Amino acid sequence: MNKAQERLRVRCKQLLYIIVLVLIFEGVVRKLVPAAGMLIFFLKDILCIIGLVLIKNAKLSGLTIRLVQKWKVMLMVFAPLVLFTLFHDALLSIFGLKQYLLFPIVGVLMPFAFPANKIEEFKQFVLIITLALVPTSLVAIIQNSLPATHWLNMSVDGNSLEGFSAAGRLRVSSTFSFTGQYSWFLNFVCTFLTLCFFWPNKTKEKSGFKKMALLIAASIALIIGIFITGGRTAVLGCGFCIVGGLAFSAVKAPGKIISRALVGIIAFAVLLGGIRAVKPEFFAAYDERSSDHGDGSQTNEISGRVQDGFLNWTNWVFEQDIVAVLFGNGLGVMSNGSERISYYANDIKSKGFSTESDLDTTIYEGGLYLAISWYAFRIGLIFFALNLWQKMKSKELSIVVSFLLAYIIMTASFGVVARNPPLNIWLWLAIGSVVIIKNYDEQQQKELKVSKPEPESVFAI
Repeated sequence: MNKAQERLRVRCKQLLYIIVLVLIFEGVVRKLVPAAGMLIFFLKDILCIIGLVLIKNAKLSGLTIRLVQKWKVMLMVFAPLVLFTLFHDALLSIFGLKQYLLFPIVGVLMPFAFPANKIEEFKQFVLIITLALVPTSLVAIIQNSLPATHWLNMSVDGNSLEGFSAAGRLRVSSTFSFTGQYSWFLNFVCTFLTLCFFWPNKTKEKSGFKKMALLIAASIALIIGIFITGGRTAVLGCGFCIVGGLAFSAVKAPGKIISRALVGIIAFAVLLGGIRAVKPEFFAAYDERSSDHGDGSQTNEISGRVQDGFLNWTNWVFEQDIVAVLFGNGLGVMSNGSERISYYANDIKSKGFSTESDLDTTIYEGGLYLAISWYAFRIGLIFFALNLWQKMKSKELSIVVSFLLAYIIMTASFGVVARNPPLNIWLWLAIGSVVIIKNYDEQQQKELKVSKPEPESVFAI
């Protein structure tokens, strides 16, 4: 990599840090500076567009090129839908395309910003994002102790959120715009925390004790965070990532993961029990919302939501005309914030119609055409990551990737990616991380071959 490419790489790395910083603190900044709410809302989009400008001069290779090729194919697939949305609202067509296909730039930026020979910089990136658990959980704790009328507990639009409370406790959003965004962050950063614990260390680090203390603090912050939200998304999401990661790890390296998993489970149980005993109020909202009250209501609600997520669209899709069934009602029309930039989207939402699940949103916006192509793309991403994990030679690194893989499977399968840019970005950060680790694995194998040359043949003269 020449000097020009190295400077470009550093800029891309800095941009990734800024994007993550904006994702984490967008909500609290919007509450502090409501007049700049619209600018802050679109800031992550602007940063990703800057990423597009930067990456066009980058010399990409290998797996990154494969990601770009998949991205280009989807851009061509979306062309008819963009043209169709133009007839409704020109600005909405750009906004809608952005919602779906702007954020893969993050997955492309990641392996360019952190090539295999800069793996220490990637580990630092992972650690810094992981340690963001501490300030975000502290803000959540403060929110939990404040009245609902305090500005920190209001929505970004200044409205009361008392209607979302449980057991007399608000479902806090920390530094994020709403509780869902906080939960998505916790799901993602949970995988980065496991990455920090399971990353193989060739040599004993001088700062090992300090780093372990920080990771324990982050673990405590994660436990507090996932329960203090009062929502199941954080708890079940983190649980899926950890259990799924352990399952994948057991397939690739059963001998290495079993003892570590047992230690981790015991440590988690001790921390959870200790925090619950000292601060039961952190768990009040979640306990209330997750309680069956003896009538099975919790189980019925969860199963009902899962069923609605996959089948609710059948209740309304065939009431539309055939064009809407096939090609939808316009890209981005159901996305958060679309009513602010489109009269057409505002008109639809003002009539009270809305979609909840990602499948609902996709079918309403782009019809069966978009649903089939969009989910094929997402399933393709799962198999892309799964294939990289399967081909990894290092058992230690495959354990690290296992947790990222579990997150990718969960988010690409069930996440409301189409209408929520933050979740879309977290997904692409995970995909980019898998590519980075796979590139590092390949470099390690090459170095191993060089250090261990093949023995000469006994027939050599």
